[in-house]
Amino acid sequence: MEGPSGAAAAPPPVRTFSQVVFSNIPQSYPPSTSLTCHYTAAFQPHPRDWVGIFKVGWNSAKDYHTFVWVEPGLDVVGQESVSRQTVFKDYYLPKDEMEFYQFCYIDVTGQVRGASTPFCFKSPEEQSLTSRLDDDILVVTTQEQVDQSVRERDELQKDLDQIRQENETLKLALEKEQQDAAVLKEQNEEKEREKSHLVEEMGQNKEEIENLTSTLQQKLQEMSTLKEELLAQITKHLELEQHRASEQETLSLSSDRAAAENQKHTQEKYDRAVMKINQMKDEQKALKGTIDVQSQEIAKLNCKVREGERELLKTEDSVQLLQVDLQSSEKQKDRLDAELQRLTLNMEEVKRENQQLCRRLTQQETQQQSAEDPGSAAGPLQARCQALASQLQDAQVKLATERDDTRNTKRQVVALNEELSHMKRQLENTVAVCDEDRRKSNKLELQLREALEALVDKDGFIEETEQKMRLVRQENEALTRENNDLRSNMEGLRSAYADLNAAPTGDSPHVQPAAAAPAANTSSPPAPEHLYHVIDVAEPEEELLVCRHCQESFPGITRGELEQHEESHRVCPFCTVICDLMEQSVFEDHVYSHNL
Repeated sequence: MEGPSGAAAAPPPVRTFSQVVFSNIPQSYPPSTSLTCHYTAAFQPHPRDWVGIFKVGWNSAKDYHTFVWVEPGLDVVGQESVSRQTVFKDYYLPKDEMEFYQFCYIDVTGQVRGASTPFCFKSPEEQSLTSRLDDDILVVTTQEQVDQSVRERDELQKDLDQIRQENETLKLALEKEQQDAAVLKEQNEEKEREKSHLVEEMGQNKEEIENLTSTLQQKLQEMSTLKEELLAQITKHLELEQHRASEQETLSLSSDRAAAENQKHTQEKYDRAVMKINQMKDEQKALKGTIDVQSQEIAKLNCKVREGERELLKTEDSVQLLQVDLQSSEKQKDRLDAELQRLTLNMEEVKRENQQLCRRLTQQETQQQSAEDPGSAAGPLQARCQALASQLQDAQVKLATERDDTRNTKRQVVALNEELSHMKRQLENTVAVCDEDRRKSNKLELQLREALEALVDKDGFIEETEQKMRLVRQENEALTRENNDLRSNMEGLRSAYADLNAAPTGDSPHVQPAAAAPAANTSSPPAPEHLYHVIDVAEPEEELLVCRHCQESFPGITRGELEQHEESHRVCPFCTVICDLMEQSVFEDHVYSHNL
């Protein structure tokens, strides 16, 4: 049978139940037989209204077992109450004889307008017994059977109370689990906020470290450029110094002015080199100051990283606690599932006991029926039997309600378990993000440490360069002193030669003693000729050329030949060591070792 459309998802308020009143509803109907229900409506029925049979304990208008559309009739206009009837075919009726049902009137909007008293479907024999009880038939029974029925009813009531108490306990446990879940959710949200704040701070720290790293790399590039320029200038300066030293030695005997100009030019070059070194020192100091500031910032960043690690440890501890709580919740859930299964079994057992009790009551009523003494004990026994039957109906209704409550409790436990699993996944993601941030921070710290070591190496190179400049300056000062000595010697020789040329040959008082002494010992030529001979011998000694590298003298060679000899030497431009016996590769390694 196709279901009605527009059925409500839940029953409406109770105030709408009284708009349709069902009348002449017996306690039971015979099974597999069409039945007719009578009702009175306080309104004009709609063609899409329907009457359905519902099992007692229904929750929604969709829980009907079968239904029949309301048949429109010719009603008097203005009539307040309309009496109608509806016929249900035997094919669609329920087959369960132990359940209780009721009629419900549902309007076109899905609202419940009325409900009947509960009834069941029983065989004709059981129906005849029940009808006899309803007609005040005399029932005779023993006190022992009545007491046994009372005891069974009390046991059923105790079981029902125990089930209700267990249900209350389960509800309290569920509320506690919900509170714990709410607390865990708040803690998780707080951890999420702390994590976002920590990630934001680490992002800012990362940007600062990247800026510092780029600045440091720029400074290192500038220092490497300055190093290359300084090496090129030193090499060029040494070559020029060597070349100018050779030229100075060549021109010192012929021109003092050229020597003075070379010395002045050398001094200017030296001053420029010193100025360049001072400038590099200033830049080094500024770079050191920047590095100190960066070191302080790195120390602050390290403090923040350590704080982040502590927060991460706290978060891990919280995660462990949450895992323990999750395990406890899972154990509690398993316990609740076991309790739920036990309650289900208990309810089924109570249901079977109720069925057995109904059968027993029916049998007792059959056995105790008697037409003799109609006024002796029929009244109280019938009242007790009816009360017991109503209590059984109430117990079944309560059991159905408890079953629904247990089903809802189980759904809530499943939802709580899913929420705890989601919180666990979120905490695992938080731990993974914190570990990734820690690895990035360690990597940046390692790069900064390597940059500081490179800067220390640059400081050592600058000190070595300054030491080499001091050695070059000392060599220049030694060459200057040697040049001054040579110049003074040349001035003395020139003055002596000029005095000799200006003195007369026969009237000079100084010539006679000088000429007398050699004349006394040997038969030498006259004094003037002897003096001129001495001067002629001194001039070659003055022109005696000495290699400035190997310090060997070469009499009788020209200045050009001496330069060729000096150029034939393999001399280190840094330490001025003669490397004639070295191979070319060994010589290059020796020269490059000064740059390290």
